Amino acid sequence: MKKLLFLLLILFSFSGLKAQNLNEYKYIIIPESFEFSKDKNQYQLNSLLKFLFEREGFETLMNKESRPEDLQRDNCLGLDANVVEDSGLFTTRMRITLEDCRGNLIFTSEDGTSREKDYKTAWHEALRQAFESVEVLNYNYEPDVSPEAPVAPETPEVVVVGQVPVDRLQKENQTPELAEKPKIVVQSEKISKEKEPGTLNFEKDGTHLQLQENENGYALYQKGMNEPFALLIRSQEGGSFIYNSVTKQGIATFSENGDLVVEHFDVSKGASVKTIYKVKND
Repeated sequence: MKKLLFLLLILFSFSGLKAQNLNEYKYIIIPESFEFSKDKNQYQLNSLLKFLFEREGFETLMNKESRPEDLQRDNCLGLDANVVEDSGLFTTRMRITLEDCRGNLIFTSEDGTSREKDYKTAWHEALRQAFESVEVLNYNYEPDVSPEAPVAPETPEVVVVGQVPVDRLQKENQTPELAEKPKIVVQSEKISKEKEPGTLNFEKDGTHLQLQENENGYALYQKGMNEPFALLIRSQEGGSFIYNSVTKQGIATFSENGDLVVEHFDVSKGASVKTIYKVKND
């Protein structure tokens, strides 16, 4: 009995260390399908996992998407996500795993379970329950500031009594061209502020909605709610977006007058269905 308690203590301690390490990673890479899936994004399970990670503050991308510049330079900034199914006759069981660029297992969630008979309902319920292990970690990305990582030079001048500060000597030896560099920095800050995410207002059947821009596209909120119910991810073709919600996946575009148009395939109707969110200019 004592040996068992000792082993459990070691196991929980090891899991805690893994959980803390998640803050070192910036990206979560989602596969288009899992080993137990028959089709890509079957029952929108992959889209749901992407949505859940983004809701917790992770930057996510599908494994076929083009990589951001920093991830191209250092692929170890990302973790590969996977879902493992271990279901029985009456119970659907899933757990989430995260591996680093070297194939090391960094995180394993608790099992999520469901006794629902409908596959989609069971998969979503089990995945959401497994993801609770991620939610309790309170993820917050912490960039690597070790000596090996490039660190931006400090701008304030340090005054040293009895000596001429090194940075002052550098300024005195600068050419006129180099002296103008601070102006470029100020200008870039101004440009970035102009590109801060904006908010667009829409209405559908008397319900007010807000579309907020982010790095990957947009997030669609019901006005007054803190969490989005759908994400619009920019497509590589441009001009259209991949629409992902818990229940639907389709294509979103903007009409000439600014309305948001979402099209998805309704399996029950066997046809494409179009939803229009009217833009509000007031």
